[in-house]
Amino acid sequence: MVKKMIIDKSKRLTNSDALNLIKNASLLELGIQESKKKSELHPDKTTSFIVDRNINYTNVCWVDCKFCAFFRHGKDEDSYVLKFDEIDQKIDELLEIGGTQILFQGGVHPKLKIEYYEELVEHIHNKYPQITIHGFSAIEVKYISKISKISILEVLKRLQVKGLSSIPGAGAEILSDRVRDIIAPNKMDSLEWIEVHELAHSIAMKTTATMMFGTVETDEEIIEHWELLRNLQDKTGGFFKVQILN
Repeated sequence: MVKKMIIDKSKRLTNSDALNLIKNASLLELGIQESKKKSELHPDKTTSFIVDRNINYTNVCWVDCKFCAFFRHGKDEDSYVLKFDEIDQKIDELLEIGGTQILFQGGVHPKLKIEYYEELVEHIHNKYPQITIHGFSAIEVKYISKISKISILEVLKRLQVKGLSSIPGAGAEILSDRVRDIIAPNKMDSLEWIEVHELAHSIAMKTTATMMFGTVETDEEIIEHWELLRNLQDKTGGFFKVQILN
């Protein structure tokens, strides 16, 4: 039988508190406590939603994550990079249902440089100024900087000028290097992911965070993940949403 947990909401949750909740609290109890906390933070009880569309501009990727069925290599017959008019069609369809935002990401294409991304973002921003562009994960940004031989900060600044509003938290998976070395050994390490988001926050670019659990991580590594996110949020306040995937 799962025992009832006593949570002192007047104090900041410690790592040991969080681990205790993961191991011992029921899902129902956690949901009840979360609902109470939400009511404290948002007493007006208003919940809003963004109508958006995920547009994968390419499925070409060299990272080869073990859990990913989406990626293709450039030589594969079903690999693609969307033409601008194909992207426009998807945005037009989004506008027809009242959408206001696109989530824009690949594929980490091995050949596309900063000039391609600048042209792409500028095209969308100029043609659809009412659409918020939320795009390009930390590993995409880092690779663009590498292949273009410029800094990560310059990538972010140049795309922000062209109309990029924020970047998604994709690629975080579990921010534990032991886990990442097993499921995505070619991806950036945990602190590199944090660095990209911190640099974005430094230019007033908001970002989101994610967690993908259910692979090889331990409960302790889930706490490690949340601790890194919380520390950065304490420092910058730059995350505006957290998404949990299984």
